[in-house]
Amino acid sequence: MILLGAVALVGCFVFASFDKITLAQQKEQIALSVTSQLEAFRTEKENACTELVNVEASTRFNAWVEAEAAKPAVGGKKKTYVKKTVPSGPKVDPLPQTPPPPPVVDPKKSKMEGGTKVEEKKSKIEGEPANNVEKKKSKMGGGGN
Repeated sequence: MILLGAVALVGCFVFASFDKITLAQQKEQIALSVTSQLEAFRTEKENACTELVNVEASTRFNAWVEAEAAKPAVGGKKKTYVKKTVPSGPKVDPLPQTPPPPPVVDPKKSKMEGGTKVEEKKSKIEGEPANNVEKKKSKMGGGGN
């Protein structure tokens, strides 16, 4: 009789505990309860941390204000700034600037165009005789001054 009562009691607990819920539904309920408890714990810890940070910040700010108030007031004195001189090393002359090489002129092309001087080109186009006196003087190169 006692054995029969124990079996009946265990049977009631077994049938009542499942309530026709599948394993997937049970896992889903467990996951929901865990996430809700985690979220509650997280917000509780964030609030506690924020409160501690605010308390520490206010104490540091109050200490700084007291320290600034304890400093003697500076009045009328001008601050003098000392210009620091930078030690200079040995002076070095800059590198000489080399002029860019003259543009390459094709001799055939320059003869056809009438040289490189603009005035000579204009005079050749207009048909005036060339001024060869200066060229002859530069070629002669006489001695002495």
